[in-house]
Amino acid sequence: MVIRSGWGFIGRGGCIMPITCHQDYAFFCDESGISTDRFTVVGGLSMHRNSIDRILTKMSDFRSQFNMTKELKWTKITDAKIEEYKHLVDYFFLMNKTGQCQFHCIIFDNHKWLHAKYNGGDRDVGLSKLYYQVLHHKFGRLCAPHGSLFVRVDRRNSSTSLEDLRRMLNAAMARDHKITNNPWKVIEPEDSKQCDILQLNDVILGAVCAVRNGKHLLEAGRESKKAIANHVLEKSGLSSFDYDSPRSVTRFTVWNMQPRT
Repeated sequence: MVIRSGWGFIGRGGCIMPITCHQDYAFFCDESGISTDRFTVVGGLSMHRNSIDRILTKMSDFRSQFNMTKELKWTKITDAKIEEYKHLVDYFFLMNKTGQCQFHCIIFDNHKWLHAKYNGGDRDVGLSKLYYQVLHHKFGRLCAPHGSLFVRVDRRNSSTSLEDLRRMLNAAMARDHKITNNPWKVIEPEDSKQCDILQLNDVILGAVCAVRNGKHLLEAGRESKKAIANHVLEKSGLSSFDYDSPRSVTRFTVWNMQPRT
């Protein structure tokens, strides 16, 4: 049985397999650290549409090789599965270093929000602005000059309409980069349980968030999560996530956004 989706169809194991897509570039994104953590991270995986089949095949190979049939998720990392998740990180960085996908994220210090001043007192508006910033300045700036854009967001309850976000991004692209053909074609939600690429992003994003919040250095906490967080930091090629990645780096970028005053 297959179930039609906005991108393609869901095959066995809940993996979304793409059919012909009219958009040239895709971004699969989510958030991490929005509850009790000091730093919130919003980010995702960027790729050309030709890479999607290859990435899904790699994910299927990983699942078969390591018998990982259930949802892959940062919160599901256990000491019993540490080696499997290390191999998943290795799979990701192999694809990342060979240009099949890029990772971009924005980090914000939750102690510095001024929701009453800038967000109408609504925390969700502030979070939506982080999505806007990473989509516009990372994904859009890099990819819109070369083609049309598609975004899949892990399903979340938000007061911000995705259609409104799409219109704002198209307006910003015209204003800031003189790209007037409305490159943002589709921004849609998806349940990550049905999308292996969103699940892969969840693990990488969760690791970045853990490192930025210093959890990888704590004596307390799950050893497997600390190990995976350190593994992602080492593989990223960056010495720290406390600082922005160099402008010359494009495959794995970190942006620590500074608040308005």
